[in-house]
Amino acid sequence: MKLSFYGSAYQPVGLYVRKKVFMSNKRVMLIANKWWEADPLCWVLFHDKARPSVFSDYKTRNYPTQRVPNQPTEPRPRDPVAIPRFTFKCMEATVEVWCLEELMNPAENSSSAAEKARVLPAAIAYGTSPDLVIAFGTAGSRQGLQINGCVVVGRRVYIHDAYKAEVDRTGMWTPPKEDMVIESDLPVGVIQGISSESKHSAEARFLPPPIAPANPLLLMAGNGFISIGHVNCTNYDEYAWSPQRAIESFNDNASGLGEIGSVESTHGLIRLISEAPFLYISGIVDPVGLFNIQVTPRVYAQNTVASHNAAIALAWLLPDLIAVLSE
Repeated sequence: MKLSFYGSAYQPVGLYVRKKVFMSNKRVMLIANKWWEADPLCWVLFHDKARPSVFSDYKTRNYPTQRVPNQPTEPRPRDPVAIPRFTFKCMEATVEVWCLEELMNPAENSSSAAEKARVLPAAIAYGTSPDLVIAFGTAGSRQGLQINGCVVVGRRVYIHDAYKAEVDRTGMWTPPKEDMVIESDLPVGVIQGISSESKHSAEARFLPPPIAPANPLLLMAGNGFISIGHVNCTNYDEYAWSPQRAIESFNDNASGLGEIGSVESTHGLIRLISEAPFLYISGIVDPVGLFNIQVTPRVYAQNTVASHNAAIALAWLLPDLIAVLSE
């Protein structure tokens, strides 16, 4: 696969333009959804007992991160400057760690799909076209499974708009592709190239979540896994019905094209905003329909452990992924 080369690139941030100059190597973007998912990711990537030894040359850009509280919509506050939390080197690549929520205007709901879609291009424009984009976050599993604490890795997504029948689209995102399986430009051989040693190194570091943990805790990576996205939900009360409707849409429109790997809100959005080779990593917190039973009672611990395990998986898979991309 041909190496890409960094030259001068311009980063749009609201009305501002900042010039960035990059060295010649591959560009990998790790994009976490919420700040409380990004924090465990950062902890793992810095911890020398949690990650492979090949990571080096850490450069902090916006870390530790100072959270900006929600602000009134009028007058509208300025957009945050689009910079990663930090970067580091992994073999042939410069890896950037991003938090999508931290790019959003503080006047907007942090779950707004429309706002995520608006601000993500600024992160992508921070450098030349990424060689790999990895969406990272917590997720549910399909009903009937007990895999809390496990990690699912895949490359295909399916998006369903929870409010697609609404005539008034104010504040909503209209996916350019929906109710269909969306492929990734990432070659299928990349996932097939994950070594058993990397997989076992990750699993040995997984922690059990407090509610209904899987036994054993597994890293499950496969080209057959499809992440189901339900978008335009801005209230966690909607999780009582929206994920199930997305699953029903998948069963109606894409049955037999793959199996449900995870169910969440943002992996698919990230996939559609960037046409770069794409992978998702989901830390499982609950089966669909049990959010208020298995997440809400221990929201910090359940989400933090799942994010930690997903970060462990990402850290140990990253050298394998970059090695295959560099061939």
